[in-house]
Amino acid sequence: MLKFVSWIFFIIVALAICALSIANRHEVMFSLDPLPFVFDLPLFLLLLAAGFIGLVIGSFVTWRRGSRARTENRQKRRENADLKGQNTKLTQDLAETKPTSQNNTSSASPQTPRLEHQQ
Repeated sequence: MLKFVSWIFFIIVALAICALSIANRHEVMFSLDPLPFVFDLPLFLLLLAAGFIGLVIGSFVTWRRGSRARTENRQKRRENADLKGQNTKLTQDLAETKPTSQNNTSSASPQTPRLEHQQ
């Protein structure tokens, strides 16, 4: 279902970009003021380039903000793997020592102290 929704969203965005490109075909002058570069480009190309540059910058900022969480997640995964290894080793050690401890105990049950109730 999610794949279907993503395809519908993709089609809507593609149609919007096509409509933007068709409606804004006229050329505009693009210049960076202090630099001597002047270009005549279609307006839709400038709009798409600005959107793409904004997307790249926004993605980079989001990626940088998540670096602390990714680092903590990596550390937690390593710690979890270490603890699982220790747990497995302790479980194996317990399984190895359990049969030997049962053989060493006598058949007599351990005596429990009796408490007498005084009236």
